[in-house]
Amino acid sequence: MARTPKAPPIFERMGKTVAAHKTLNKGLIALRLSGTGGGDYVIDSSHGGLIESSEAATQKPRVEIMGDAKRIQAIAEGKKDPRKQFLAGGIRVRGDLRYLSDVLLELGILTEPL
Repeated sequence: MARTPKAPPIFERMGKTVAAHKTLNKGLIALRLSGTGGGDYVIDSSHGGLIESSEAATQKPRVEIMGDAKRIQAIAEGKKDPRKQFLAGGIRVRGDLRYLSDVLLELGILTEPL
């Protein structure tokens, strides 16, 4: 089993913010990041935003986000527009899009729901 490197700090902060929110439903968000700084991570919002390797997750994620690590990190940091990146084919998303929309609104990545 390949060892997943430590998640970038922006994803650690995202996990803690999502976990601290009182009205968001709890769930797993899988990040499948390719390229430099890539790896497979799961944000577990039901356990304080814990970031772990995808191999350690015991449940199916509510949402999977797949793409280049630098691109997804730039989206998370507010440097790139998530809608434009998605529509341009820069990222792929699978799962509960309403949940993802709620999470991205809470994080301030989106300003209006999907």
